[in-house]
Formats: sequence, C-alpha cells, structure tokens
Amino acid sequence: MILINPQFNRIKKLGIFSQYVPLSLPISLGILAGHLLAKGKKAKILDDQIKPITGEVLKECTKDLETPYLFGISCFTAGIGRGYEIAELIKKVYPDSYVIMGGIHPTVLPEEVLQNKQVDIVVRKEGEETIIKLYEALKNKQDYTHILGISYKNKNGEMVHNPDAPLFQNLNLLPNFSYNLFAEHIDKYNLGFILSSRGCPYDCIFCSQRQVTGRSYRFFETKRVVEEIDLLINKYKQIDINFFDDNFIVNKERTKELCNLMYQNGFPQKATFTCQARGDAVDEEILEHLKKAGFTTIGFGLETSSERLMKLINKGETVEQNIKAIKLAKKYGFNIMGSFIFGLPTETHVERYQAYQLAKKLDLDFIRFNNATPYPGTELYKMALLEGRLKAGDNWENLSACGTFSEGPFSQAELAYCPAGTSEKELRRDILRANFFFWLTPKRILKILTRGSVPGGWFVLPPKWYLKPKEIYYITLLGLRTGLSIIKMLFI
Repeated sequence: MILINPQFNRIKKLGIFSQYVPLSLPISLGILAGHLLAKGKKAKILDDQIKPITGEVLKECTKDLETPYLFGISCFTAGIGRGYEIAELIKKVYPDSYVIMGGIHPTVLPEEVLQNKQVDIVVRKEGEETIIKLYEALKNKQDYTHILGISYKNKNGEMVHNPDAPLFQNLNLLPNFSYNLFAEHIDKYNLGFILSSRGCPYDCIFCSQRQVTGRSYRFFETKRVVEEIDLLINKYKQIDINFFDDNFIVNKERTKELCNLMYQNGFPQKATFTCQARGDAVDEEILEHLKKAGFTTIGFGLETSSERLMKLINKGETVEQNIKAIKLAKKYGFNIMGSFIFGLPTETHVERYQAYQLAKKLDLDFIRFNNATPYPGTELYKMALLEGRLKAGDNWENLSACGTFSEGPFSQAELAYCPAGTSEKELRRDILRANFFFWLTPKRILKILTRGSVPGGWFVLPPKWYLKPKEIYYITLLGLRTGLSIIKMLFI
C-alpha cells in the first residue's frame, strides 16, 4: 500500500519563509506504515511536501508492487483540496487501483469525500486495524463491505457508512515508530518528534482531533517511549525533541515515571525536550520531574485572557490557573511557549488587546496569536454555520489557524470566520499587530538568531547560517518582507 501525505493548501504561499519551517513528520502515516510492515504487508510513504506527486512519481513507486494497487491518502482539512487532486491523478494513471481516504476530514465528512468519483473508500477515525483488513480483502479480491469503520458507495451508487471500529486500546501492540522510513530526507524533516500518548479527555470547541479519538486518553508504556527517545538521540542525533502529545500531563503518575526513566538513561545530558501542558495540571512536583528529565520548554494553549471566553470555548480551566502555572514554571527556569486564538465567538477588540497585554506581562518566551478556525466537526464549526459566518473557500482553502500570521497582510485569502461585531480587516490587523509587535523586540530577535530555532520545531535556521552568504541574503529578504508587512499593517 502506498500511503500519501498531501501538501497543505497554503504551504506554497509561505514563499522564502518556507525554507526555515522544517516539515513535521506525517506521524499517522508513519504509524500505519509501520503497522502494515509488521503484519507482513508492503507499505511505502509518499510525502507531497518532500517531492510533489506526479504520474512519474507514482509509476516509480509502484514498479515493484503487485496489482491491484492500493493508495491511502491521509487528509487534514487544510490538505483535502490537494488530496482530491492526487486522487484524480492516481485514477488517471491507474484506473483499476483503489483510492482510500482517511484522516480527520474524511472522518468528519465522509459523504463529501465520497462524492468525489475518484475515491473508493473512506476509513473513519483510527485506521490501524481497519487498514489491515482492507488490505487483505482488496488484495485477495474479497468482499470488504462488512469491515467496521469504513464508508463506501454500493453497486447502486448509494453511500454506506458501516459502524465505527473500536479505538485501538492497547497502543503497546503497535510497533515502535518507523523513523527509518523518513531518514532519507533527514535534511528536510524535523525528526525530533515523538508521540507518547493519544487523545485528550477535554472537549474544547475548536479542537477537531476529538472527532477521531473522542475523549479517550491512552498512552504507550514508558519503556517503549524511552526506546524511541534513545533511537532519536543516539542513531538520528536529535538534540531537541518535542513530545507531540495533545496533553503531556494527563496522567501525572505516568508522567513522573517516564521522567524518572529519562533521567536514569542520561537523556538530559544529550538532548532538551519540549511538551504541551494545561495550566490546571501544573504543580511544583511535576515541574521538578520535568526539569530533572531534561525538559526546558513547556507550551500552554492560553487561548484568551478573558474568563468569559474561557467558559465559552469549554476549555475546562481558567485564565488564572494558566497565569499561576506559567509563573511557577518560569520560577523553575522553563522557557514558555504560549498560543492565543483571536476571533472567538463574541470576542471584542478590547479582549484581543488584553490578551496581547497578558502575553507581554507574563514575558512569554515564544508566542503565536492564531485566528479562530472552525474545523468541520467542532462546536466552533457548528456555531459559525448557525451564525452564517463561515467562509470556507474552495475545497476549504481558508481553513488555516496560522494563515494570517504566516502569510502576512499581503494575503488575498479570506479568513474562515470572524465574530459578529468584528470586521475581517479589524481581526486581521489585530492578529498581525499582536504577532509582530510581540516578536519584534531586540531581546526576542536575538534569542531566535542565537538559538537558531523556535521550540516546537516550527522555525529553524541552518547551522552557522551567519557564515553563509546565501542564508544571510535570504534572512535579509525575510527581514525586509517583515518590515514591509509592518508598514502596510499600520495602514490596513
């Protein structure tokens, strides 16, 4: 089976900025490929971000495979448009192949996906067991219509949605993550990512991941996580590793056990670690364990400075809890990443300004002010539809949480959502000003240039970039673009 990661709709619009944004591993495809291989099946990964998928690329990838060819395309909403393009290309090159789509977007909107004539089957929610059964049925030309967790079109062209497959409960039955499948492109990927759990027991109105995992929370045994960290450090020479968990401190006893093992294996002397946490989960004991294990940076989804809005988005914690947690973490010497969401329902300009002021007051080390994005399946999506304020664009091209920041004021794309009482012009201006004015201080610019990266791996400068004329040239261009953005921003 050939597993495909489509390029996101807006990735090309980053321009010269894109070369300093390392590609994250398509973790879900890595897990599926590893699972298929462990079961004795053939599996390959094609990443459209690494090498744009063409007919020639498909032919090269299938030359040692047997028909019928199976293609699995994993799609976020931001990549569904490109996913459809790839499906059409596949059917043009191999009309008798099977095109299977999975991921968050097909899970939430299987009927929309199946309306595309090039798509044969949709796999909903977690796909490890479903994909094995589909592989065996399709390769052996057997009936697959009984398989749980799929949607398909019957002989009459009617859409059929089988019951959901159960979630994969014992994650330890999965093989260790197949970093080797991505090692060929280590110069383009940021390999320093690890997933040690799945799911989150909370239900924020903007989070689409709940459509796949529900509110379940499962984790890998600590011994296995340590093995993967050891592989990243000693084989792939990663010195900055980011835990990709939605919420690293759900089970505190498990977190402490893992931290103790990381310390005992000497990892703090070889690498630094980053994780995401909630303010209501942070206390002195857990911070002591994180510090001992080599964690240097903690990310918090602050979202807003308004207690009213925190209740509206169903975050399950308070602004005051976040403030207390950040102050405590800074006391222990942690770098703090924070993210806010601008444009939440009923939010005002004053509340956005107060969020920016809170970020400054807390002296956060790294920050992003994102635009509220009503992804399908979320409560925010339902609210946007009910208000008649959803602007998804063609093939959902406007659905990008950080599009305003990354594309700057020169973007022609609409925002997917603006709350009543706020114009798109005002919201875009507030997002840009908050991001630029927070970052453009001598202290923060110097921190990025000397460190060479932002924790979390979303911005990285090449090693010793200051000794390379080409990099100096591009970074200068990036600075000029930023300067022009500021000038225009002041007048929009």
